[in-house]
Amino acid sequence: MSRMNGLLTLAALLALAPGVSAEGAAPASSNTVITSDTLVFDYGKMTAVFEGHVVVIDPEVTMTAASLIVRFDASNNVESVVASGGVEVTQLDRVGRCDEAVYTARSGAIVMTGHAELRRAMDAMKGDEIQIYVNDKKVVCKPGKLLIFPGKNGASTGLNRLRKQP
Repeated sequence: MSRMNGLLTLAALLALAPGVSAEGAAPASSNTVITSDTLVFDYGKMTAVFEGHVVVIDPEVTMTAASLIVRFDASNNVESVVASGGVEVTQLDRVGRCDEAVYTARSGAIVMTGHAELRRAMDAMKGDEIQIYVNDKKVVCKPGKLLIFPGKNGASTGLNRLRKQP
C-alpha cells in the first residue's frame, strides 16, 4: 500500500497542519494559508466556515473547494474538516477529486463522496465513495474501480513496485 501513502494523507494534511492562517500573505515553510471570499469564525460553535473560492496552500498539499468547514473541540484541536463543491486536493503528482470530503480526527478517516477519484500519473481509483484510513494506511473504494496503465517496458506506473516490496 506504500504507493497510496501520499494519497492517504492528502486531505488529512489540511486538518493536521500546524499554523493554520486565514491571511492572504504568502505561506511560510510550516504555515497553512486558507483564503476564501468569506470567512466566518464562530467562537460559540467552535467552527470556521470558509465560503467561495476556497484555496488551501500548505507546504505539503494544495486544495480547492467551494466551501470548507473546520470544527474544533473544547481544547481548540481540529475535530473535523468538511470540504465541498468541486473538491480537488493535490500533492506532488497525486490528485484527489470529489464532490465532498470529510475528515474526522478521532478515527483518522477521510470519506470522499460524489464522483470520488484518486489519481497518480495515469493510474486512477474511482468510486461513489472512497474511504481513506490514514492511520491504518488502508483505502476502501465502493464500488471499486482501479485503472492501471502500463509504463515503460510494459510495467505499470506503480502497481508492479508494490508487488516487489516485502
